[in-house]
Amino acid sequence: MSSSAVQELIGYAGSILVVISLAMSSVVRLRVVNLAGSFVFGVYGFLIGSIPILVTNVIIACLNVWYLTRELTTLDALSVVVVDADDPFLASFMEHHHADIESHATTDISDADVFFVMLRDTTLAGVFGGRRLGTDELEIVLDYVAPPFRDLRSGECLYADGGRRFAELGFRTLTMRHPDPRHLEYLGEMGFDEQEGVFVKHVG
Repeated sequence: MSSSAVQELIGYAGSILVVISLAMSSVVRLRVVNLAGSFVFGVYGFLIGSIPILVTNVIIACLNVWYLTRELTTLDALSVVVVDADDPFLASFMEHHHADIESHATTDISDADVFFVMLRDTTLAGVFGGRRLGTDELEIVLDYVAPPFRDLRSGECLYADGGRRFAELGFRTLTMRHPDPRHLEYLGEMGFDEQEGVFVKHVG
């Protein structure tokens, strides 16, 4: 294969990565794939001696790195707020994402009586719903983040400081029964331990 053919393949590969990134709903994944695409396309610009292509993609890559660093190293833009079950913003979010929420839920959401909403730069990004069991146990029936925000650290903000926000409401134990298999790694990262098929996290 000639060197010019290799260069063209590199150019096509960079273009494909950029196009794929624009089709992604997750902001962080979009940035990561776009970064890879801009790097590969920048290499293509260098190989063919095109300074405009090289410079443009170096700038794009730097912007992607800056935004990724901001997204992955700070919780400043994340917040969690307690809301009532009949909060209109909560209802609107739940209705809009109803199908996706149902595909992730393994427990009847209507059982929830404690709700938090997770905000990203004041944008409603996710919702947490729990059911009171006894005096100090909260069973998690919903811990959902909308697709564009799933790679952000909403969970770390929700369960921050050893679950302080739950302890402030009087809870000492969080439990989740029959979680979606896709959530098992997430639960482990959030500090839950499996005990006879039930995932448990002690807070306070």
